[in-house]
Amino acid sequence: HICGSLLEMSLQRLNGRIVAAWTKKTVIEDPWFKKAKQAGYVSRAAYKLKEIQQKHKIIKQGNKVLDLGCSPGAWMQVACQEIGPREKGGLVLGIDIQPVTVPPRFCDDRVKVMQGDARQVSPQVFQEYAAEGFDAVLSDMLQFTSGVNDVDQSIELASTALHIATGYYYDVYGEEYAARTGFRHSGFLKPGGALVMKVYEGTGTNEFMREVGKYFTKVARMRVEASRSQSREFFAVALGRKKPASGAVGMSSSTAAKS
Repeated sequence: HICGSLLEMSLQRLNGRIVAAWTKKTVIEDPWFKKAKQAGYVSRAAYKLKEIQQKHKIIKQGNKVLDLGCSPGAWMQVACQEIGPREKGGLVLGIDIQPVTVPPRFCDDRVKVMQGDARQVSPQVFQEYAAEGFDAVLSDMLQFTSGVNDVDQSIELASTALHIATGYYYDVYGEEYAARTGFRHSGFLKPGGALVMKVYEGTGTNEFMREVGKYFTKVARMRVEASRSQSREFFAVALGRKKPASGAVGMSSSTAAKS
């Protein structure tokens, strides 16, 4: 048994080194990685958002943009470029569960970051940065695991983004959810605004896309060139948020549930 355990540990370490070496080699040889590095972007993900932006024009000059799962900052870089020169105004707020700093290239003082779990960020934070709501909500959130539940986890995180944008969980879970959180909100995405979410293709994604369609005038699946060829990821692009039933975005303190 001892010999078997030692052999198993040795194989695990060897496999780990092989995977690490393969991953490093893949990154170095990745043309999108090289292109991003040469252009000054902190990751290849910049080109994913650029392609989405080019097709759907989700960010306009002077917009306020919320970037969920913002590390290492490539989407913040692109978003800051798209909101235009400083005199146009606008804001980019990035949130990530990991420590993150504002990339020096392409970003200015309109880009703000905070560390936190998007699922637990207080609604007051969103209202502080965008009292009238955000014009675009972006989510490139990803769990740091791999396995059979990747699809479920991606849908869970995309659902979090949908909830932050529209108040989705209040519609799904009703007063029980409102009572548990102690407040109610109608989302922090302006009517007419856009929502972009990373999702992994698999069981449940069609149903999730139908749920998204309840809140937007147009919903599209988009696979981008900068995604790795073996990846199951696509981006749910939701355009034209419908006006919420409450008539306004943000906290609905007058109807907040009492815990």
